[in-house]
Amino acid sequence: MNLGNAVKLIRTARNIRQRDLAERINVSPNYLSMLEAGKRTPSLDVLKDLAKELDVPAGLFLMWDESERPSLKESRLRKVRELLVRIQAIYLGAEEDEFAAQ
Repeated sequence: MNLGNAVKLIRTARNIRQRDLAERINVSPNYLSMLEAGKRTPSLDVLKDLAKELDVPAGLFLMWDESERPSLKESRLRKVRELLVRIQAIYLGAEEDEFAAQ
């Protein structure tokens, strides 16, 4: 799965229309469509905006993108995935702490 597929998968799981997400992150619907199709690579700012709007850590997208690179050894890729899972758990735990404090 590439980064574009990951964005589309998360977007559709969140029931967000492509047009609505594009508007929220200040890109054209055409650009977002091309990104999801793997024909465009987002800038770091767009990646951060996507992560924020889809409510996921930005590293989650990079995990999927890295899995497409054959130069990464499987053991290294597994370590990267495990690290991202830990980071995501910390991220989600921090959100729960913030919610409980309110």
